[in-house]
Amino acid sequence: MLRTDDGLVLASTLRRPDRADPPGIILVHRYGSSQASWDAFAETLRQAGFMTIAFDLRGHGASRTGGDGRPLDYKSVQSGFGGWSSALADLRAAGAALVAAGANPKNLAVVGEELGASLALKHVLADPSMQAVVMLSPGLDLFGLNVEDDIRRLKDCPILIVTSENEAYSASSSATLKAAAPAYSEIQHYTGASLGTDLFAFHPNAMNQVVDWLRPIIDPKPR
Repeated sequence: MLRTDDGLVLASTLRRPDRADPPGIILVHRYGSSQASWDAFAETLRQAGFMTIAFDLRGHGASRTGGDGRPLDYKSVQSGFGGWSSALADLRAAGAALVAAGANPKNLAVVGEELGASLALKHVLADPSMQAVVMLSPGLDLFGLNVEDDIRRLKDCPILIVTSENEAYSASSSATLKAAAPAYSEIQHYTGASLGTDLFAFHPNAMNQVVDWLRPIIDPKPR
């Protein structure tokens, strides 16, 4: 369980690789989903030597109790719990848990899908310890989180954008974000219209391609 600095308790899963001082990756799911969406990718990362933490964002999955003990769902987060910017506390808690569990604090990254991609970008701007960010199926303005101006402020943090060609909003948003990114950036297009981690089910090779992109950035000496 993760405890956030604004008083919530979040369900999470930490996966440890069989190596010391591993790079660490925060995995952030999309709106209406749960940490389970990352199971296959998290196992791929673990086998590749990365420590990961996936969690249920506030109001999702098993993270449905507010700081005052009242039930919390994802609709109430958006409308009356400080908006989705409040969920950046969830990412801060996950990053702290990674380091406490033994992840290398100099080799950290965050991967998010849809809403989670917006949160991931905002998190790396707030936390200079993050060395890379991957955005799956991003949107320019999702659930009150506008990220076009954010990506223009990105410095010294490589970014990978992954999208499906026929998922119209994500594909359009991805092109705009790629054009606006001042840091080292790359975009990977896949066929179909799958959203977020669903893309991995239709294109299993995409998981390894993301791993290959991350490895030289946060795992310069893989074992």
